[in-house]
Amino acid sequence: MEIAIDMGKRRSYVVMEDEGRIVKEGYVETSKESFVQFFGNVSDPKIIVEAGSTLNRVANMLEGYNITVAHPARIKLIAQSVNKTDKIDAHTIMDLYKKDYLPKSYLPPREVRDWRDLCRERSFLVGQRTAVMNKIRYQSYCLGIEFKKFTKKTIRMLKENPKLKLLVDQLESTTNVINEYKSMIENAAETNAYARLIYTIPGVGKVSALGIASEIGDVNRFRSEKNIFAYAGVVPRLYQSGSREWKGHIIKGDTFLKWMLVECVGIHTTHAKDSPITAAYERIGERSGKMKAKIAAARHLLRAIYYMLKRNQNFDSYLRGRRTY
Repeated sequence: MEIAIDMGKRRSYVVMEDEGRIVKEGYVETSKESFVQFFGNVSDPKIIVEAGSTLNRVANMLEGYNITVAHPARIKLIAQSVNKTDKIDAHTIMDLYKKDYLPKSYLPPREVRDWRDLCRERSFLVGQRTAVMNKIRYQSYCLGIEFKKFTKKTIRMLKENPKLKLLVDQLESTTNVINEYKSMIENAAETNAYARLIYTIPGVGKVSALGIASEIGDVNRFRSEKNIFAYAGVVPRLYQSGSREWKGHIIKGDTFLKWMLVECVGIHTTHAKDSPITAAYERIGERSGKMKAKIAAARHLLRAIYYMLKRNQNFDSYLRGRRTY
C-alpha cells in the first residue's frame, strides 16, 4: 500500500493506492491520531511526503512508518502545473513515486533531527544576543556612555540607567539560555561518535562538532568528497557551453553547515599554523583574497572531516595517513 501526503500545517491531503488502484483519498487533520485513523488497518504502508517546514513535525508523528521524503525544489521542476491544489500535489507525488521519477531527500533519524534543532536553536539565540548587544552599544553611544567590552563592571554601570537596564536584563537572560543550550549540546557531543572525532580538529569545539555531525547525518550517503562539498555549498557553480567552461558563484547548499565550517576555519587557522588547512588558507588568500580563501579552507576542512568519519580516524591520524590533494 502506497500513501502520498501533501502536508499542511492544519490539514493534509492523503491519497492511498493499492497496486495502482485508489483505495481512499481526502483531507485529514495534520495529527498522528487523524493519520492513524485515516490509514486504518493497513500493514507496513509506504508513505511518501514532500520535504518542507512541516516535515520534522510529520516525521515525528509518523515515527516507525516506512517514509520516503521527496525533494520539494526538484518536484516543482518536474511537475509544473497551472492548477495547483493539495489534491493535485498529492496525486503528483504518488505518480512520480510509482514511475520511479521521485527525487528523494534524506530523512535523518529522530535523534539526529533533535541534535540539529538543538544546534540551530542555539545559533538563533546567539544571533539574538548579538542584536541586543548592538542595541545596547547604540543606546549607550546616544547617552554619551562609552565602554569597550561587556565586563561585569560594565554591566553594573549600564544597569544604573533605567532604559539600558531593560536591555541588559534581556542580554543576561538570553545568555543564560544560551549557556543551558551549550551544556546540553556538549553532553550530547560526548555520546556522538562523529562529534568525538570532529572535535579532535584544532579550532572545532564540541558545540560546532555536534552541529557539523548532525548536519552531515550519515556520511556514507555521500558517494565522494565532491558530493559532500556540493551539499555544504563550498564549491562554485559550473557552467559549460560547447567547449567553453567557466565557474560562477558559490552554490547555496546547507547554509548552516557552511557557516559553521567557515567559523571553525577562522579559529583553526589562528591556532594550527602547521595545518594543511591553514596552508591552503594562506596560499589562496595571497592570490584571491580572504573571502575566497575562507571558502576554500572550509572545503579543505570538510574534506578532512569526510575522510575522518569514513575511516573512523581522529585529526592526527588523518594527517599522518592523508594523501596529497
